[in-house]
Amino acid sequence: MATVRPILYTHDARSLLDEFLWVICEKLQLPPYRYQLADQRYGTINRLLETAGSPFAAYTPRIYPQGSMALGTTVKHDGNPHDLDFVLELRAWDLQIQPMDLLHALYRFFKGNNTYKDLTRLKNRCVRLEYADDFYLDILPACRDMRLGGTCISVPDRALEGWSPSNPEGYISWFKRQCAVRQMMMDKATPLPPQEAVEEKRPLQLSVQLLKRARDVKFGDSALAPISVVLTTLAATHYAGEDSVSEAMVKILGGITRMIDHADRRGKRIEVSNPSNPGEDFAERWDVSPEAYQAFRDWISELDHKWRVISMSHRNPADALEELFGEYVPLAEIELADRLQGARKAGHLGVTSAGIITAASATRVRPNVFHGDE
Repeated sequence: MATVRPILYTHDARSLLDEFLWVICEKLQLPPYRYQLADQRYGTINRLLETAGSPFAAYTPRIYPQGSMALGTTVKHDGNPHDLDFVLELRAWDLQIQPMDLLHALYRFFKGNNTYKDLTRLKNRCVRLEYADDFYLDILPACRDMRLGGTCISVPDRALEGWSPSNPEGYISWFKRQCAVRQMMMDKATPLPPQEAVEEKRPLQLSVQLLKRARDVKFGDSALAPISVVLTTLAATHYAGEDSVSEAMVKILGGITRMIDHADRRGKRIEVSNPSNPGEDFAERWDVSPEAYQAFRDWISELDHKWRVISMSHRNPADALEELFGEYVPLAEIELADRLQGARKAGHLGVTSAGIITAASATRVRPNVFHGDE
Protein backbone atom coordinates (compact mmCIF):
# COMPACT_ATOMS: atom_id res chain seq x y z
CA MET A 1 0.00 0.00 0.00
CA ALA A 2 1.34 3.43 -0.91
CA THR A 3 2.24 5.77 1.90
CA VAL A 4 0.36 9.00 2.39
CA ARG A 5 2.03 11.91 0.63
CA PRO A 6 3.48 14.24 3.26
CA ILE A 7 1.66 17.55 3.50
CA LEU A 8 3.73 20.74 3.47
CA TYR A 9 1.75 23.46 5.20
CA THR A 10 2.67 26.98 4.20
CA HIS A 11 1.13 30.43 4.16
CA ASP A 12 1.69 30.50 0.41
CA ALA A 13 -1.73 30.60 -1.23
CA ARG A 14 -0.86 28.38 -4.18
CA SER A 15 0.69 25.72 -1.97
CA LEU A 16 -2.34 25.71 0.31
CA LEU A 17 -4.66 25.41 -2.69
CA ASP A 18 -2.63 22.54 -4.11
CA GLU A 19 -2.75 20.72 -0.78
CA PHE A 20 -6.51 21.07 -0.74
CA LEU A 21 -6.78 19.69 -4.26
CA TRP A 22 -4.58 16.69 -3.46
CA VAL A 23 -6.70 15.74 -0.46
CA ILE A 24 -9.96 16.33 -2.37
CA CYS A 25 -8.71 13.91 -5.02
CA GLU A 26 -7.90 11.40 -2.29
CA LYS A 27 -11.56 11.61 -1.26
CA LEU A 28 -12.66 11.15 -4.88
CA GLN A 29 -10.78 7.86 -5.24
CA LEU A 30 -12.79 4.66 -5.51
CA PRO A 31 -12.64 2.68 -2.25
CA PRO A 32 -10.12 -0.17 -2.63
CA TYR A 33 -12.84 -2.79 -2.24
CA ARG A 34 -14.75 -1.31 -5.20
CA TYR A 35 -11.65 -1.32 -7.32
CA GLN A 36 -10.92 -4.93 -6.35
CA LEU A 37 -14.50 -5.89 -7.18
CA ALA A 38 -14.15 -4.29 -10.62
CA ASP A 39 -10.90 -6.18 -11.17
CA GLN A 40 -12.49 -9.50 -10.18
CA ARG A 41 -15.46 -9.05 -12.50
CA TYR A 42 -13.25 -7.92 -15.32
CA GLY A 43 -11.11 -11.05 -14.95
CA THR A 44 -14.16 -13.32 -14.85
CA ILE A 45 -15.56 -11.84 -18.07
CA ASN A 46 -12.14 -12.12 -19.75
CA ARG A 47 -11.95 -15.85 -18.98
CA LEU A 48 -15.50 -16.41 -20.19
CA LEU A 49 -14.91 -14.67 -23.52
CA GLU A 50 -11.70 -16.63 -24.12
CA THR A 51 -13.06 -20.11 -23.29
CA ALA A 52 -13.37 -22.73 -26.00
CA GLY A 53 -17.15 -22.40 -25.90
CA SER A 54 -17.04 -18.72 -26.75
CA PRO A 55 -17.94 -17.82 -30.37
CA PHE A 56 -15.10 -15.30 -30.25
CA ALA A 57 -12.32 -17.71 -29.22
CA ALA A 58 -11.54 -18.62 -32.84
CA TYR A 59 -10.66 -14.96 -33.50
CA THR A 60 -7.99 -14.91 -30.75
CA PRO A 61 -9.62 -11.97 -28.97
CA ARG A 62 -7.63 -9.24 -27.23
CA ILE A 63 -9.37 -7.85 -24.18
CA TYR A 64 -8.21 -4.61 -22.61
CA PRO A 65 -9.61 -1.81 -20.45
CA GLN A 66 -10.45 1.64 -21.71
CA GLY A 67 -11.87 4.76 -20.10
CA SER A 68 -11.23 6.18 -16.65
CA MET A 69 -9.87 3.04 -14.97
CA ALA A 70 -7.26 2.65 -17.70
CA LEU A 71 -6.37 6.34 -17.48
CA GLY A 72 -6.33 6.64 -13.69
CA THR A 73 -9.06 9.28 -13.66
CA THR A 74 -11.92 7.53 -11.86
CA VAL A 75 -14.14 9.50 -9.49
CA LYS A 76 -16.85 8.38 -7.12
CA HIS A 77 -20.34 8.66 -8.55
CA ASP A 78 -22.56 9.58 -5.62
CA GLY A 79 -25.77 7.60 -6.00
CA ASN A 80 -24.94 6.60 -9.59
CA PRO A 81 -23.53 3.30 -10.89
CA HIS A 82 -19.81 3.02 -11.45
CA ASP A 83 -18.85 1.84 -14.91
CA LEU A 84 -15.97 -0.25 -16.20
CA ASP A 85 -15.32 -0.13 -19.95
CA PHE A 86 -13.29 -2.61 -21.92
CA VAL A 87 -12.75 -3.67 -25.51
CA LEU A 88 -13.19 -7.12 -27.03
CA GLU A 89 -10.99 -6.81 -30.13
CA LEU A 90 -11.06 -9.69 -32.63
CA ARG A 91 -8.09 -10.53 -34.81
CA ALA A 92 -10.14 -9.87 -37.92
CA TRP A 93 -10.51 -6.97 -40.32
CA ASP A 94 -13.67 -4.89 -40.29
CA LEU A 95 -14.38 -5.88 -43.90
CA GLN A 96 -14.61 -9.53 -42.91
CA ILE A 97 -17.43 -9.18 -40.38
CA GLN A 98 -20.78 -7.39 -40.40
CA PRO A 99 -20.90 -4.91 -37.52
CA MET A 100 -24.47 -5.62 -36.42
CA ASP A 101 -23.80 -9.36 -36.54
CA LEU A 102 -20.86 -8.90 -34.19
CA LEU A 103 -22.77 -6.74 -31.70
CA HIS A 104 -25.77 -9.07 -31.61
CA ALA A 105 -23.55 -12.15 -31.30
CA LEU A 106 -22.02 -10.65 -28.17
CA TYR A 107 -25.46 -9.82 -26.83
CA ARG A 108 -26.77 -13.36 -27.46
CA PHE A 109 -23.66 -14.85 -25.86
CA PHE A 110 -24.34 -13.16 -22.52
CA LYS A 111 -28.11 -13.50 -22.76
CA GLY A 112 -27.61 -17.23 -23.15
CA ASN A 113 -25.48 -17.48 -20.02
CA ASN A 114 -27.42 -18.29 -16.85
CA THR A 115 -25.20 -16.06 -14.74
CA TYR A 116 -25.52 -12.98 -16.93
CA LYS A 117 -28.83 -13.31 -18.78
CA ASP A 118 -30.73 -11.02 -16.41
CA LEU A 119 -27.89 -8.50 -16.30
CA THR A 120 -27.45 -8.09 -20.06
CA ARG A 121 -28.53 -4.96 -21.94
CA LEU A 122 -27.93 -4.00 -25.57
CA LYS A 123 -26.59 -0.47 -26.02
CA ASN A 124 -25.76 1.54 -29.15
CA ARG A 125 -22.17 0.35 -29.46
CA CYS A 126 -21.69 -2.16 -26.67
CA VAL A 127 -23.24 -4.79 -24.45
CA ARG A 128 -23.75 -3.73 -20.84
CA LEU A 129 -23.82 -5.99 -17.79
CA GLU A 130 -25.77 -4.24 -15.02
CA TYR A 131 -24.98 -5.62 -11.58
CA ALA A 132 -27.30 -5.16 -8.61
CA ASP A 133 -24.75 -3.24 -6.54
CA ASP A 134 -24.59 0.00 -8.55
CA PHE A 135 -22.00 -1.33 -10.93
CA TYR A 136 -21.96 -2.04 -14.64
CA LEU A 137 -19.53 -3.28 -17.27
CA ASP A 138 -19.62 -2.08 -20.88
CA ILE A 139 -18.10 -4.50 -23.38
CA LEU A 140 -17.25 -2.92 -26.74
CA PRO A 141 -16.78 -5.47 -29.57
CA ALA A 142 -14.33 -4.41 -32.26
CA CYS A 143 -12.40 -5.44 -35.34
CA ARG A 144 -9.19 -4.05 -36.78
CA ASP A 145 -9.55 -1.01 -39.00
CA MET A 146 -8.28 -2.25 -42.36
CA ARG A 147 -7.89 1.29 -43.74
CA LEU A 148 -5.90 2.88 -40.92
CA GLY A 149 -4.19 -0.15 -39.39
CA GLY A 150 -2.02 0.15 -36.29
CA THR A 151 -4.09 0.15 -33.11
CA CYS A 152 -7.09 1.71 -34.87
CA ILE A 153 -10.27 -0.32 -34.63
CA SER A 154 -13.82 -0.25 -35.96
CA VAL A 155 -16.75 -0.67 -33.57
CA PRO A 156 -20.41 -1.42 -34.34
CA ASP A 157 -22.79 1.52 -34.21
CA ARG A 158 -26.52 0.74 -34.19
CA ALA A 159 -27.47 4.34 -34.96
CA LEU A 160 -25.38 4.22 -38.14
CA GLU A 161 -26.04 0.53 -38.77
CA GLY A 162 -22.37 0.25 -39.62
CA TRP A 163 -18.86 0.72 -38.29
CA SER A 164 -17.54 3.70 -36.34
CA PRO A 165 -13.81 4.47 -36.00
CA SER A 166 -12.04 4.30 -32.65
CA ASN A 167 -8.63 3.72 -31.09
CA PRO A 168 -8.77 3.19 -27.30
CA GLU A 169 -5.20 1.87 -27.04
CA GLY A 170 -3.86 4.79 -29.03
CA TYR A 171 -5.84 7.20 -26.88
CA ILE A 172 -4.46 5.74 -23.65
CA SER A 173 -0.91 6.02 -25.02
CA TRP A 174 -1.53 9.63 -26.05
CA PHE A 175 -2.95 10.53 -22.65
CA LYS A 176 -0.03 8.91 -20.85
CA ARG A 177 2.38 10.85 -23.03
CA GLN A 178 0.55 14.03 -22.11
CA CYS A 179 1.01 13.05 -18.47
CA ALA A 180 4.66 12.21 -19.17
CA VAL A 181 4.00 8.72 -17.79
CA ARG A 182 5.35 5.72 -19.63
CA GLN A 183 2.55 3.57 -21.10
CA MET A 184 3.11 -0.17 -20.89
CA MET A 185 2.46 -2.27 -23.97
CA MET A 186 -0.60 -4.51 -23.93
CA ASP A 187 -0.78 -8.16 -24.92
CA LYS A 188 -3.95 -10.23 -25.14
CA ALA A 189 -6.09 -10.03 -21.96
CA THR A 190 -4.61 -6.94 -20.36
CA PRO A 191 -5.27 -6.72 -16.60
CA LEU A 192 -6.60 -3.60 -15.01
CA PRO A 193 -3.70 -1.39 -13.97
CA PRO A 194 -3.19 -1.29 -10.19
CA GLN A 195 -5.10 1.54 -8.56
CA GLU A 196 -2.76 4.48 -8.23
CA ALA A 197 -2.64 6.38 -4.97
CA VAL A 198 -3.16 10.11 -5.41
CA GLU A 199 0.48 10.87 -4.61
CA GLU A 200 1.50 8.67 -7.57
CA LYS A 201 -0.61 10.54 -10.10
CA ARG A 202 0.39 13.33 -12.43
CA PRO A 203 -1.28 16.77 -12.24
CA LEU A 204 -3.14 16.05 -15.49
CA GLN A 205 -4.81 12.97 -14.03
CA LEU A 206 -5.83 14.91 -10.93
CA SER A 207 -7.11 17.80 -13.04
CA VAL A 208 -9.32 15.42 -15.00
CA GLN A 209 -10.70 14.01 -11.76
CA LEU A 210 -11.47 17.53 -10.54
CA LEU A 211 -13.14 18.51 -13.82
CA LYS A 212 -15.30 15.41 -13.73
CA ARG A 213 -16.27 16.05 -10.12
CA ALA A 214 -17.12 19.70 -10.87
CA ARG A 215 -19.21 18.44 -13.80
CA ASP A 216 -21.09 16.02 -11.56
CA VAL A 217 -21.78 18.72 -8.96
CA LYS A 218 -23.01 21.15 -11.62
CA PHE A 219 -25.10 18.82 -13.79
CA GLY A 220 -25.99 15.83 -11.62
CA ASP A 221 -27.86 13.29 -13.74
CA SER A 222 -28.79 15.82 -16.45
CA ALA A 223 -28.45 14.70 -20.06
CA LEU A 224 -26.80 18.07 -20.70
CA ALA A 225 -23.64 17.03 -18.82
CA PRO A 226 -20.53 16.77 -21.03
CA ILE A 227 -19.22 13.23 -21.30
CA SER A 228 -16.00 12.25 -19.58
CA VAL A 229 -13.96 11.57 -22.71
CA VAL A 230 -14.63 15.12 -23.93
CA LEU A 231 -13.37 16.60 -20.65
CA THR A 232 -10.40 14.23 -20.57
CA THR A 233 -9.36 15.04 -24.14
CA LEU A 234 -9.71 18.79 -23.69
CA ALA A 235 -7.75 18.70 -20.43
CA ALA A 236 -4.93 16.65 -21.94
CA THR A 237 -4.82 18.88 -25.02
CA HIS A 238 -4.32 22.06 -23.00
CA TYR A 239 -2.14 20.66 -20.21
CA ALA A 240 1.37 22.08 -20.55
CA GLY A 241 3.30 20.03 -18.01
CA GLU A 242 2.60 22.10 -14.89
CA ASP A 243 3.70 20.49 -11.62
CA SER A 244 1.05 22.40 -9.67
CA VAL A 245 -2.50 21.04 -9.96
CA SER A 246 -4.00 24.48 -9.40
CA GLU A 247 -1.82 25.97 -12.15
CA ALA A 248 -2.68 23.06 -14.45
CA MET A 249 -6.36 23.85 -13.92
CA VAL A 250 -5.77 27.52 -14.79
CA LYS A 251 -3.98 26.50 -18.00
CA ILE A 252 -6.57 23.89 -18.98
CA LEU A 253 -9.65 26.03 -18.35
CA GLY A 254 -8.08 29.03 -20.06
CA GLY A 255 -7.20 26.92 -23.08
CA ILE A 256 -10.71 25.49 -23.38
CA THR A 257 -12.22 28.98 -23.02
CA ARG A 258 -10.04 30.35 -25.82
CA MET A 259 -10.93 27.36 -27.96
CA ILE A 260 -14.63 28.03 -27.45
CA ASP A 261 -14.20 31.75 -28.20
CA HIS A 262 -12.40 30.94 -31.45
CA ALA A 263 -15.15 28.52 -32.49
CA ASP A 264 -17.81 31.12 -31.62
CA ARG A 265 -16.20 33.64 -33.97
CA ARG A 266 -16.55 31.09 -36.76
CA GLY A 267 -20.12 30.30 -35.79
CA LYS A 268 -19.27 26.69 -35.00
CA ARG A 269 -18.89 24.39 -32.01
CA ILE A 270 -15.50 23.20 -30.87
CA GLU A 271 -14.20 19.94 -32.29
CA VAL A 272 -13.01 17.22 -29.94
CA SER A 273 -11.47 14.56 -32.16
CA ASN A 274 -9.78 11.43 -30.92
CA PRO A 275 -6.09 12.41 -31.17
CA SER A 276 -5.22 8.81 -32.02
CA ASN A 277 -7.96 8.45 -34.66
CA PRO A 278 -9.22 11.80 -36.03
CA GLY A 279 -12.17 10.08 -37.68
CA GLU A 280 -13.78 9.68 -34.24
CA ASP A 281 -15.52 12.82 -33.00
CA PHE A 282 -16.08 12.63 -29.26
CA ALA A 283 -18.39 15.67 -29.36
CA GLU A 284 -20.70 14.49 -32.11
CA ARG A 285 -23.72 14.41 -29.79
CA TRP A 286 -23.59 18.21 -29.61
CA ASP A 287 -24.72 18.26 -33.26
CA VAL A 288 -28.07 16.78 -32.26
CA SER A 289 -28.21 18.51 -28.88
CA PRO A 290 -27.13 22.16 -29.28
CA GLU A 291 -28.58 22.91 -25.85
CA ALA A 292 -26.00 20.54 -24.35
CA TYR A 293 -23.21 22.44 -26.10
CA GLN A 294 -24.62 25.73 -24.82
CA ALA A 295 -24.72 24.31 -21.29
CA PHE A 296 -21.09 23.19 -21.67
CA ARG A 297 -20.02 26.63 -22.92
CA ASP A 298 -21.74 28.38 -20.02
CA TRP A 299 -20.31 25.99 -17.46
CA ILE A 300 -16.73 26.28 -18.73
CA SER A 301 -16.97 30.07 -18.79
CA GLU A 302 -18.26 30.10 -15.23
CA LEU A 303 -15.71 27.56 -14.01
CA ASP A 304 -12.82 29.38 -15.70
CA HIS A 305 -13.79 32.65 -14.02
CA LYS A 306 -14.28 31.07 -10.59
CA TRP A 307 -11.02 29.17 -10.80
CA ARG A 308 -9.02 32.29 -11.64
CA VAL A 309 -10.55 34.04 -8.63
CA ILE A 310 -9.70 31.06 -6.40
CA SER A 311 -6.16 30.75 -7.71
CA MET A 312 -5.41 34.45 -7.16
CA SER A 313 -6.99 34.67 -3.71
CA HIS A 314 -4.97 34.69 -0.49
CA ARG A 315 -7.93 33.53 1.57
CA ASN A 316 -8.76 30.06 2.80
CA PRO A 317 -10.13 28.42 -0.39
CA ALA A 318 -12.43 25.95 1.39
CA ASP A 319 -15.77 27.72 0.80
CA ALA A 320 -15.07 28.42 -2.87
CA LEU A 321 -13.86 24.87 -3.44
CA GLU A 322 -16.92 23.42 -1.73
CA GLU A 323 -19.15 25.29 -4.19
CA LEU A 324 -17.35 23.53 -7.05
CA PHE A 325 -16.61 20.09 -5.61
CA GLY A 326 -19.26 19.56 -2.96
CA GLU A 327 -19.15 17.64 0.29
CA TYR A 328 -15.64 16.24 -0.15
CA VAL A 329 -14.12 19.65 0.56
CA PRO A 330 -15.11 19.85 4.27
CA LEU A 331 -13.76 16.32 4.66
CA ALA A 332 -10.51 17.41 3.05
CA GLU A 333 -10.31 20.45 5.32
CA ILE A 334 -10.75 18.27 8.42
CA GLU A 335 -8.05 15.89 7.21
CA LEU A 336 -5.64 18.74 6.52
CA ALA A 337 -6.28 20.08 10.01
CA ASP A 338 -5.73 16.65 11.56
CA ARG A 339 -2.44 16.17 9.72
CA LEU A 340 -1.26 19.61 10.73
CA GLN A 341 -2.24 19.05 14.35
CA GLY A 342 -0.46 15.71 14.40
CA ALA A 343 2.69 17.27 12.99
CA ARG A 344 2.51 20.09 15.54
CA LYS A 345 2.14 17.66 18.46
CA ALA A 346 5.06 15.63 17.17
CA GLY A 347 7.15 18.79 17.06
CA HIS A 348 7.76 18.51 13.33
CA LEU A 349 6.54 21.97 12.42
CA GLY A 350 8.03 25.37 12.91
CA VAL A 351 8.10 28.85 11.43
CA THR A 352 10.89 30.25 9.28
CA SER A 353 11.92 33.89 9.38
CA ALA A 354 9.79 34.39 6.27
CA GLY A 355 6.68 33.21 8.11
CA ILE A 356 6.44 29.86 6.36
CA ILE A 357 5.25 26.89 8.38
CA THR A 358 7.66 24.10 7.64
CA ALA A 359 8.95 20.78 8.89
CA ALA A 360 12.44 22.20 9.25
CA SER A 361 12.58 25.18 11.61
CA ALA A 362 14.01 26.08 14.97
CA THR A 363 10.86 27.85 16.15
CA ARG A 364 8.11 25.54 17.41
CA VAL A 365 4.47 26.19 16.55
CA ARG A 366 1.93 25.71 19.31
CA PRO A 367 -0.93 23.21 18.66
CA ASN A 368 -3.82 24.70 16.77
CA VAL A 369 -6.38 23.68 14.17
CA PHE A 370 -6.48 24.91 10.60
CA HIS A 371 -9.50 27.16 10.14
CA GLY A 372 -10.57 30.54 8.94
CA ASP A 373 -8.89 32.87 6.48
CA GLU A 374 -5.20 32.72 5.73
